[in-house]
Order: sequence, then structure tokens, then C-alpha cells
Amino acid sequence: MEQERIEIKLSKVKGILTFLGSVAFVVFSIWLINYADTHETVNILFFKLDPASVTVMSYVGLAFFGLVGLYIFYKLFDSKPGLIIDKDGIHDNSNASSAHLIKWEQIKGLEIKKVMSTKFILIDIHTPEDFMQNFSGIKKKLMQGNYRMYGTPISIISNSLNCNTEYLFTTIKKRMILEHKNNIE
Repeated sequence: MEQERIEIKLSKVKGILTFLGSVAFVVFSIWLINYADTHETVNILFFKLDPASVTVMSYVGLAFFGLVGLYIFYKLFDSKPGLIIDKDGIHDNSNASSAHLIKWEQIKGLEIKKVMSTKFILIDIHTPEDFMQNFSGIKKKLMQGNYRMYGTPISIISNSLNCNTEYLFTTIKKRMILEHKNNIE
């Protein structure tokens, strides 16, 4: 019997809010660059910083949040589902470090991790090094960072999806158990 295909859409509301947040940081970075150009010292909280350091940090912030904003803007018009769970595995299109297809036979386990107030799902796989060989560029670097920090290159965050982490975890776990059982029988 064919199991149902579950599609979870990208959340436009969350995307718009995140985009607006990145725009705010871009504007703040530009303001900080201009402010640093006209002052001999820059007071941020309890720190007195020299304008050159503030300018460099502001340009880094401008570049980072500018790129993040562009990516989020692009994702706002992405009509593909953020996540698909089907007989083949998990098709991830939720963020910049998405793994695309994670096959059920590659998955060993799942875990919810919380860093500060953000929850995400770690997907433990059998051969992480082999899995990462299928990627290049920034995506591969992001996966390598995940692997060093959490022991797996794959994490799924529900921030960009139309669901919460607990629902996503439960849905993936149920399907994983079912698919692993089907592969044994």
C-alpha cells in the first residue's frame, strides 16, 4: 500500500518577517557606517570602539544581512513546498543548507536540539562524509559546520515552514519508523 505524500509549504508570513528583520539590520549597518565616519569614538553599550573597527564590522553586517535578505526575498516567490515527506525520504527545500533528498535508508535517527530559543531537528545519517560529497560551495561549508557542531550535516529548522518543530519531528519520526519497518519486511 502506497503511503501518503506529505507536503509542508514555506511560510510566507515568517518569510516576510525575516526579510523585514534583515532589511532592518542592513539599514542599521548603513547608519553605523555613516555614524562611525563622523565620530572619533563610537559608544556601543558599555564599549568605546574606534570608528575603523565599527566600520569594518558594519560592512560585514551589511554584506551578510544583504545576502540573507536577497535569499529570503527569492524564497518568498518559491512555489515549491518547503518539505516533502514521501516513500523516497525527506525532500528538503526549507533553507540555504537544505540537503534536498535525504533517503530513508540513510537515516539512523532524529533529535530535537535547542540553541537559545531556536529549535531544530538533527537528522543523524549513516555516512555523513559520503553524504556531504554530493554538495559543493556554501551549502557544503554549512553542512560541514553542522557536522562539526552537532555530529550530523543535516538539520531542519521549521522557522521557514508552515508548521512547528514538534509537529515536524513527530511527522518525520512516524514516517521513518514506517519506512524502516517496510524495508525490513
